[in-house]
Amino acid sequence: MTNGEICTAALRYAGYGWNIFPCHQKQPLTRHGLLDATTDPEVIRQWWAKWPDANVAVALAALVVIDIDGPEGEATLARLIRQFGALPETLESKTGRGRQLFFAAGGAEIHNSAGKLGPGLDIRGKGGYVVLPPSVHPNGQTYEWIRKVRPALLSDWVVILLAEVPTAAPPASDPVPKGRRNTTLASMAGSMRRKGFDAAAIEAALTIVNRARCQPPLSPPEIHQIAHSMRRYVPADPQKPQDGFVLCTLAELLARPVVPTKWIWQDHLAAGTVSAVVSKPKVGKSTFARNLCLAVSRGESFLGTATCQGDCIYLALEELSEDVTADFRAMGADGSEPILVHSDTSPASGILALLSLVREKAPLLIVIDPLFRLVRVRDEKAYAETYAALGPLIDISRSTGTHVLLSHHSGKMLKADVIDSPLGSTAISGAVSSLIVLKKNENYRTLQTVQRRGQDLEETVLEFELETKTISLGGTRFEAERSRLEAKILEFLAESAEPQTQIQIQEGVEGRGRIVRAALTSLCSSQMITKSGEGVRGNPFLYK
Repeated sequence: MTNGEICTAALRYAGYGWNIFPCHQKQPLTRHGLLDATTDPEVIRQWWAKWPDANVAVALAALVVIDIDGPEGEATLARLIRQFGALPETLESKTGRGRQLFFAAGGAEIHNSAGKLGPGLDIRGKGGYVVLPPSVHPNGQTYEWIRKVRPALLSDWVVILLAEVPTAAPPASDPVPKGRRNTTLASMAGSMRRKGFDAAAIEAALTIVNRARCQPPLSPPEIHQIAHSMRRYVPADPQKPQDGFVLCTLAELLARPVVPTKWIWQDHLAAGTVSAVVSKPKVGKSTFARNLCLAVSRGESFLGTATCQGDCIYLALEELSEDVTADFRAMGADGSEPILVHSDTSPASGILALLSLVREKAPLLIVIDPLFRLVRVRDEKAYAETYAALGPLIDISRSTGTHVLLSHHSGKMLKADVIDSPLGSTAISGAVSSLIVLKKNENYRTLQTVQRRGQDLEETVLEFELETKTISLGGTRFEAERSRLEAKILEFLAESAEPQTQIQIQEGVEGRGRIVRAALTSLCSSQMITKSGEGVRGNPFLYK
């Protein structure tokens, strides 16, 4: 092949509007490779004057090339055509080991891949290039045009099968092991659904990927279930910007109908939001979460308040499976409840695995116990880092309607402001819609909530039944403390020979003044004690 023939061909391709560059065998010769590709005739002449033995290559942008590598590739393509239909007649060339089919991308963003459609079929698209006739293959064979026609539009079924898989999935050429098959295929299905593909097209694509990569492959009914589970998701609006703000007028906003809140736990946990339950170790976060799961799965009241019945997922990321099992058994679970449990370490892909799980299973409630076993941050005291790490959880919850309950530790010291209770950054309190704080002292446990939506629950005694692992609400902390001090006051006065003043009683029972006064008032009302005196200087109230 002469220099003149190669250069002439390169100029002709440039005249088609194809971006051309020189390569040796299959290696670009210019400094920046395909990024230097051009349609400028003068630059092309200079290149082939400098490298007279160079092959000619085209940088692909609006073109997609299916590279069929020998008999294996031909067999794969034949099988796909039998299953999905023939490819249109298009521009075609012979290579050193097979042939290439050139198609117009038609707006589809197709990237390079190897074996994604099956053995022996490679795809060259955006960011890639191919060698053109009359170049010479390393094996000495010359590239030749087999069919010189205008590149046809790439068939829909090829676009479907090449739909980009999110980064939660392994690279396209990697096998998918048991334990990752459902999440990988569900992730791909979700991506295709957002691009507007229907269930039939998604099932066709999953069938190919399942056969080519899953070890062992899932059964056809399982593939069908994954594909058709995506029908509940609305495809992305093609008119909506993929990156940017979507604005509406205030009038449009006010004209929208008021959508009632769907409560997972009435007035405390709303669908499509994130909450956190925090406490020191061994106070009862996991017990609280498991009791909530059981109540929601049955649609029963929880701590005296209604729940919405639905599927639940409990991610126990640091406890032994035996302990989780024992707790649910003690609570009266019989296995008929729609609760799925993961009792193991967190997947390496973390949030991405959670996203796939929620989209696949669509639970009403998912518990992450504890938070930082799934969400990894280097410095939990850093507000910006912690808030950014929690952002995907908020997005997952908002987009799916699933309520995400996080379990997290509180600090060693009691905080004056309950918002400061979570250990580390206040970003946790800032990110969640509901903050649930559990405390424990020598006398009782308490529960308190701070709500962005719904009604705050004031600090209330939490009764715990050890044998059944169940919890219930008692009175408020104030009521519990008053009741405790009433008993202390009666004991103190019974041991006192003379009537006592309020100050003497307060010092004797070691109680706060406000609660001591309330206890004295209650005891007097019930005639458990008597009060004398006028309550003035020199003649204080005396209690006996």
